[in-house]
Amino acid sequence: MQQASPSPGCRTYVVGCDVRQDIRVFSGITYHLAQQGVEDGLLTGMMNLHPRGIGDWRVYAKAGLWKLRGGFRGRQGFIFTDGYLEGIWKRALPALQGSTVINNFQLFGSHFLRSHEAFGIAPYFYIDGTLGEYFGNYRAFDTAEIDETAMRQSLAVERAGYASCRKIVVMSKRTAENMVQHYDVPQDKIRIVPPGANIPERLLETLDSQPERRRQSDRKSLVVGFIGLYPERKGLPTIAEAVQLLRRAGYDIRLHVIGKCPLQIAQQDGVTHFGLIDKAVDMDRFIEIVRNVDVGCMLSSAENAGIALLEFLRMGVPIIATDVGGIPDILELGAGQLVSPEISAGDLAQHLARLLDEPNQIAELKQNAWCRRRNASWRRAVQDLRGVLNR
Repeated sequence: MQQASPSPGCRTYVVGCDVRQDIRVFSGITYHLAQQGVEDGLLTGMMNLHPRGIGDWRVYAKAGLWKLRGGFRGRQGFIFTDGYLEGIWKRALPALQGSTVINNFQLFGSHFLRSHEAFGIAPYFYIDGTLGEYFGNYRAFDTAEIDETAMRQSLAVERAGYASCRKIVVMSKRTAENMVQHYDVPQDKIRIVPPGANIPERLLETLDSQPERRRQSDRKSLVVGFIGLYPERKGLPTIAEAVQLLRRAGYDIRLHVIGKCPLQIAQQDGVTHFGLIDKAVDMDRFIEIVRNVDVGCMLSSAENAGIALLEFLRMGVPIIATDVGGIPDILELGAGQLVSPEISAGDLAQHLARLLDEPNQIAELKQNAWCRRRNASWRRAVQDLRGVLNR
């Protein structure tokens, strides 16, 4: 894929902080958006906001000093500081001269905001949530160890970035409301574009050409699918317990897990743990596992944008998910059912039992998900982004 380099003409780059070696396993929004955007002619390429070797030695030096000042007591969150962003953008701005930049990270940083006009750069955001949402909603999980000072200072820089950019594209209605209420962003500056599944469209052409596969209505069995690196935050223990309750009651129900899975769950009857699947080398296997699931399930306590849910929907698999963050916007792209974030294993078991006892219900959900599967693609998202940039 083309990387940022000085060249004449109209150029548009997406930049982000998740362009790493493991992006093809989970998440990797910037990588997969860039792939589809380049293919469809919207984007010129992508740029990595991570340091890259000896050329960014100043960033590594500042990181070491920042940790030293924190007493080397596991201080985390340097990526949210101006010291980090200044080092990255000093290297990147000349390469992006005269281009449009779509930032998947919530921060541009003070150096960028002071300098981008001199380089003729038009800044946009496309984010899954604000830092206020991220630091707050994920506090018990992903952000628990982030330095308090780094978080506080980053919120001020974040607000300045939203004020300076052309448009802010967000992935959910809740994030749009958060920006208006907590960042004083005018409503007419915000657009909503849900993301797509992190699967290249060319790999799904064969699947899309196949007729919809349905189970016979008299076969009362159900395969529940789960994808995730954070099983506790995404509710895997509750899902597994619900499956066990139904199996003990005599139902033919199984649980397929891709990603991380606690050992005590992986060893349970009816559970198949496929482990981490590297999509770079084993995408066909990933697709085959997911497409043979009857319903995807994710009971997140916090979720700005549930990419795993989109992967189910893109393959015509309906979902059951909690009504948090951007999940309702994702569900609208396909088919499925929202449940309470406080749902118990017993309540989920009753929910799944109804799908088993009433095969027509799951058949209808699967048909609707299959008919709407292309809504969950990055191709659709790229088309929507094109409309924002053209305006």
